[in-house]
Amino acid sequence: MTGRTGPGRPETIQPGLERILAAFDLSGHPERSFRIFHVAGTNGKGSTASFLEAILRRLQPDPIGLYTSPHLISPEERIRVDGDAIPAESLHRSLGRASALSRKVAEAAGGPLSYFEEMTWAACDWFRKAKAPLAVMEAGLGGRWDATNACVSVVSVVTTVGIDHREWLGKTLSQIAAEKAGIFRSGVPALLGRLSFAARGVAVRKAREAGAPVWELGRHFRWEDCGGRIRINMPGLTVPGSRPGLAGDFQRDNAAIACAAAWRWASARGIPAVEFIPAAREGISCARWPGRFSPLPGRKNRRAWVDGAHNPQAAGALAHELGKMKAGGAAERIVALWSMLGDKDLSGFLRELSGVVDGWVPYPMAHERAATIRELADACRRSRCRARPAGDFREGWEIARKWAGAGGLVIVCGSLVAVGEAFLNRVGRIP
Repeated sequence: MTGRTGPGRPETIQPGLERILAAFDLSGHPERSFRIFHVAGTNGKGSTASFLEAILRRLQPDPIGLYTSPHLISPEERIRVDGDAIPAESLHRSLGRASALSRKVAEAAGGPLSYFEEMTWAACDWFRKAKAPLAVMEAGLGGRWDATNACVSVVSVVTTVGIDHREWLGKTLSQIAAEKAGIFRSGVPALLGRLSFAARGVAVRKAREAGAPVWELGRHFRWEDCGGRIRINMPGLTVPGSRPGLAGDFQRDNAAIACAAAWRWASARGIPAVEFIPAAREGISCARWPGRFSPLPGRKNRRAWVDGAHNPQAAGALAHELGKMKAGGAAERIVALWSMLGDKDLSGFLRELSGVVDGWVPYPMAHERAATIRELADACRRSRCRARPAGDFREGWEIARKWAGAGGLVIVCGSLVAVGEAFLNRVGRIP
């Protein structure tokens, strides 16, 4: 894994829609051939998108697109139709066309396309070729100026709002919430997850200003625990108990948000409850999203889990799950094989997990924005965490496994890049 997100160059962040709009205009507007369920948020976007896509695929016969980021091993993972990733040669051709468009865009819009914008154009082009009338699209960063916001939405979702990407989205929850609420559109339902008081106030106000009707988790719809299954109650409909296909209590929120988003769309189109309920139950149960709080596949990787948590809010959710495992006797000791990007809140991440993780094995990821081993080790020292640094993933894996012991558990966490390295080194593929 090179750590680079693009073909031969790193990702760059360029706020603004003028470049992607110019690219769409120069290529016959592929984004107008389908409608999207737009999913934004600090955490939970990918999982919610996975649940939503799984429900929609079972609800109607036409192809369903899915666009997510980042990828774990290969960029083809980001663009899918009916669960199948775009073939490598097709993505290569699409990115070649996007690169040619980028040169024209540079003249028309004052700058070339970023890699994410090229990928977004390639996704729209692929969905058009596949004749997919609907796609679930995950915002890459924020919402208001994200390239995905140039597409036409039928439902907008904001899963959570936490402190992340402060250099681009703002330093407060209110500012970040305003950026994510920039995806709301007049007459398009807006679905909100569990937001803090400050973030909720901004999101609801922005929705009202945009003329977007709001449904909120915990107010307009909710889930109930039914012995490991969840029953989802929504206005006009109850979906009986389903066991989410993704582990973790936090995934119940994501499943409920996805179900409510699908029902808002389906009910408006006259799809009856008798058709919706089995599609929702099966979609929730069958959803898969590799790298999000799950065991690392393979017998040689027993008692090793991965989670893409990369900020304090997500680390808190991970701490809750690990604490349950420890309390239930599933792990005598928990050792974290840990790395993060250098612009993330290293100390805040450690603080959330320090009460449940017994030892830390920091290592530097193979990524141009990765924190150095010195930065990681210093963060452990400041947080008074027991640490045994490693030079790379493979060395760290050996240290962590030995430290955890036969009755312990290793959790690879801190970044989806770290999770990708776990799959690449220990599994060799994304199952």
